[in-house]
Amino acid sequence: MKLKIVCLAAVAAGAITPMAALAQSTVTIYGRMDTSFENSKTGSISQTLITGNASRLGFKGVEDLGGGLKALFGLEMGVSSDTGASSTPMYRNSYVGIGGDFGVVNIGRIDSAAPSRTPIYAILGRNVEYVIHDAGATAIGTSIFNARTRVSNAIGYASPVIGNFVFRAGHYLNGEGLAETPAGPIRFEGDYKQTDVSISYGEGGGPLGLGFGYGTDSKRGGALLNDFKNKWMLVGSYDFGDIRAWAVYNRDNFAGGPLSRSKVDAQMIGASWDLTPTSKVMANYIRKDVQSDPAAKLKRFQAGYSYKMSNRTSLYAFYDRQDPNNRVANDVIRVYGVGIQHNF
Repeated sequence: MKLKIVCLAAVAAGAITPMAALAQSTVTIYGRMDTSFENSKTGSISQTLITGNASRLGFKGVEDLGGGLKALFGLEMGVSSDTGASSTPMYRNSYVGIGGDFGVVNIGRIDSAAPSRTPIYAILGRNVEYVIHDAGATAIGTSIFNARTRVSNAIGYASPVIGNFVFRAGHYLNGEGLAETPAGPIRFEGDYKQTDVSISYGEGGGPLGLGFGYGTDSKRGGALLNDFKNKWMLVGSYDFGDIRAWAVYNRDNFAGGPLSRSKVDAQMIGASWDLTPTSKVMANYIRKDVQSDPAAKLKRFQAGYSYKMSNRTSLYAFYDRQDPNNRVANDVIRVYGVGIQHNF
């Protein structure tokens, strides 16, 4: 009889244990739908279109492992809200990791939504307000600043907030997903290594934000002509209350040649103004060296207005004017549009 009671107790304990573990786990479903109606004009050619702006559906979870440790995972799919097609690649991030008093480490495909974030994009996003979103016609994070916002075959680390500072590091094996071929130069993932680090001040609070980031590439056989080699970024911001201002200075170094640049500098200044508790305007002005033309500059101005209908839904309008090369005629790109964004 006693043996039967012990066996029943063991079975009950086995059934209860996974339920207890499950009770300490959380999974969150989240996403964003962002679609705009736009008019785009390049030179003398114009078009009207409906555009999806980095819409997404994601799952992320946390499991309490005890002893101050937590298991983390995330899986976020990109969606073109104008057509219903998935992004390429389909998943914006797909990671698993561990967090604790030491900070957080995650591995997989990492972006700004992962717990560690990506080091250079993290300091940009901490200090800069994008005009509505860093997507579509107003995107600047990758196209202007090469901030390496989304990388594959990656391992990332972020420290806890220490004295208002956060340190981040990332290492990526062929993080850009270049073709791997027997002829090279990329035969295997390890033939193309990228490393980024950054330190950010102000993540614990306060009106002042500062960040410095550095990144480097290493390719088997060395950098080819016009290949990216390394970069650094300095960014700062200050919140005056209703008005917030920021500035960015970025340098990318290349294996330049006689007809191209070895050093490409980019600068941006911007500000936002809270008109009311539910509406704001924002603007950015950007200048950047053209890598393929040593005498040319890229110039860009963008402005937007956002109205919050609720904590989740906003209406917006924007204008973006970009001259990709001030030495080339009839290449100016002008885009204006209105849209709606819903977060869930």
